[in-house]
Amino acid sequence: MAALGITAGSLGAKAKGRDEINLFAGFMNATYTYANQGRSILSYDLFGLYEPSYDITCGPTVTLDYNHRILSWLGAGVQANWAYLYGNGQYVLGNAPATAFSQHIMAVLPQVKFYIPGPKHFRPYSKVAAGVGFILGDTVVGKPFSFAWDIAPIGFEWGSQMLYATFESAVGNVITGVRFGIGYRF
Repeated sequence: MAALGITAGSLGAKAKGRDEINLFAGFMNATYTYANQGRSILSYDLFGLYEPSYDITCGPTVTLDYNHRILSWLGAGVQANWAYLYGNGQYVLGNAPATAFSQHIMAVLPQVKFYIPGPKHFRPYSKVAAGVGFILGDTVVGKPFSFAWDIAPIGFEWGSQMLYATFESAVGNVITGVRFGIGYRF
């Protein structure tokens, strides 16, 4: 029995520092960016006169992710994203009143994280994630369910091995911009 306890304890000691949780605030939600680009492109032709125009506001996209380091250079995990989008939609032609809408945009994406060798207190990485996105509320902008993807070609962690700050650039249909956050490795 004591041998089993010692073995379990040594396995736990080896696994220390292989799991991490990160909390991010991301800017430039992809649905918000797409809706604003669509409005400006459509306003230049006749077709745009018959399509609704949106006045949209969006706060930061909050991302919570978990990773488990499988190898020294490879990790696997999952990320969950949430953003709140609201605004008004109105037609250019006609006298229809503006319609207000609000929606919660969420996505759950399994991910793979690649750890790039670097200094002890400044660690670069990149990651790729793909999963499902969904909208709760009015589906004025976007689809109720959709394929969601997110690529962070470059990200950085800096700080101690246990508690650190993080920054990453991201592209995809979840975020097209940057994320800032904090992380905890255990």
